[in-house]
Amino acid sequence: MTRQDAWTEEEDVLLAETVLAFVREGSTQLRAFEEVGKKLSRTAAACGFRWNAYVRKQYEEALELAKQQRKEKKEPQLAERNMTLQDVISFLQTLQQRGEGQQEIEQLREQVRTLQKEKEELEKKLQAVQQEYQTVMHILERARQLSV
Repeated sequence: MTRQDAWTEEEDVLLAETVLAFVREGSTQLRAFEEVGKKLSRTAAACGFRWNAYVRKQYEEALELAKQQRKEKKEPQLAERNMTLQDVISFLQTLQQRGEGQQEIEQLREQVRTLQKEKEELEKKLQAVQQEYQTVMHILERARQLSV
């Protein structure tokens, strides 16, 4: 005999897809249970129990993948090593548009200014070394010509 409130395959799939989507987007499983509960006219607790008792076991790999995708999505863009100045500016503008982290934005701007100054100093030093190298090469060429 089938229980009146038994879960169907479609309900299990909806539960799994919703939980995985919420995890992937950085939300909680509890919010996913609440969402599914509204759609299926069940309590969040019933959805959570079904997920943990039965459905989760069938979706372990997908859950791990969703967690990995969430982690990749949360990693800050500044972790990339080959960022251009435009990338930094774009990142700062994105933060500013979201209205988050004004203090962090100012700190990052200061870091950009510092890095720009360092870059300019290094470019000047490189230019000086190149000029000195040219001078040494010119002296050597002159000495070679005089010895011949």
